[in-house]
Amino acid sequence: MHKVIVVAFTMVCLVGVGSLVMADDAMKAEMDKMKADMKAEKDAMKADAKAEQDAMKAKAKEHQGKVKAKEQEMKGKAKAQGDAMKAQGQEMKAAGQDTMGALTGK
Repeated sequence: MHKVIVVAFTMVCLVGVGSLVMADDAMKAEMDKMKADMKAEKDAMKADAKAEQDAMKAKAKEHQGKVKAKEQEMKGKAKAQGDAMKAQGQEMKAAGQDTMGALTGK
């Protein structure tokens, strides 16, 4: 009877250790799955952030292009206005010289 109890106790211990090992394996598998899920989610968040950053860069570049175009337009208008003022000054100078020439008798 004593031998039967020792054998039964030994079997219970072996089965208990086996079940602990199996439980540990299952726990490791679950942890690995959770880590993989977290990594996938982190990668997805990085991709979203990168896409948003690229969109913002494109929007900023578009705005910068518009600002440069407007600046060039303003420079063109200012040059045209300067040229017109210069031409008007030349006309006034020529008119003044004609008037002076008529007064001096030349």
